[in-house]
Amino acid sequence: MASSATSTTETWSFKPATTKSVSGANTITLTSDLGTNALISGWSSNSKEDSAIVMSARKLTLSASNGVQVYSHADTNVSPDHAVDNNNGFDFILLEFPNPVELLSLTNSWFKTDSDVSVGAFNSNPFANTSPTWQQVANSAIQTASYTNTISGSPYIFANKTSIVSSENIVGVSGKFWLIGAYNAAFNGAGCTITCFNDAMKFGSITTKLAALPTSPDNAQDVPLPGTISLFAAGIFGLMYRNRRRTQR
Repeated sequence: MASSATSTTETWSFKPATTKSVSGANTITLTSDLGTNALISGWSSNSKEDSAIVMSARKLTLSASNGVQVYSHADTNVSPDHAVDNNNGFDFILLEFPNPVELLSLTNSWFKTDSDVSVGAFNSNPFANTSPTWQQVANSAIQTASYTNTISGSPYIFANKTSIVSSENIVGVSGKFWLIGAYNAAFNGAGCTITCFNDAMKFGSITTKLAALPTSPDNAQDVPLPGTISLFAAGIFGLMYRNRRRTQR
């Protein structure tokens, strides 16, 4: 029989007891309902082009009432300047987990006009060494996908939804890094109607599942040592020799 470690489901709230805010590429530490720590940072661009350069957000805030708020460089004094949106560029949050996880659901605390999202799983930080374009970021992902109408108030469970491109979904995909943001065509390889570019959200929480560990046998048998094998073989030959002498008599 074989068994595997049970997968752990965790909820990560973006609504701390006290509002947290950082500027630039600085990160904020998140703590799940099970006490695991992860990191969150904000990223944005100044235009809605796949070739737009991605930069660290002007400010990232975790609000006790609204959840995630990303302040991009392009949205200064433009409403909504603090939502995760795609009005004057693209806003995303990057989550870094201690171990690879699956992204199970997203819950918005607020949205305006529309609530389409793009997501991507990565083995490493896509912004670690360069200033990439959104297309380069998407190309470096394990998997990307986009989903429509995530609304607000209740969990949007990805396994129960169909992505814009049905062959591109994140169900069963694990990554140590996850990007979540307003709809971006670079993340699903196909265009969308104009309504996909009127999205503004504040993320309240997500749920993840720890990637399952490889299975292992319950009753693993020790491999005989070379010396043991030699002794066993010698015993067999001895018995054969004795039986042969008896036969000759």
